[in-house]
Amino acid sequence: MTYTQPNTDIDLSIIPDEDIAVMAKKMQAAGQMQIAKDIASLKAMGEPIYYEIGNKLVREESDGRKFEYRLQADGTEEILDELL
Repeated sequence: MTYTQPNTDIDLSIIPDEDIAVMAKKMQAAGQMQIAKDIASLKAMGEPIYYEIGNKLVREESDGRKFEYRLQADGTEEILDELL
């Protein structure tokens, strides 16, 4: 999964009495921008990010390598396979 930086050229200001659909799109864009910033920050710190692809739990290292893993009852991770 590759995250691209959302378009920041759009005005995300919420205007009173604005159409709800427009407001929702602005809020969605703001959320996507924040997620992209958070992922970039974690990767810059060398931390992995976690997400799901279908029913697979994925751990993506800061260098881009991806692993399917299983979370054990004691909280440890068991790496099942490297994803290409």
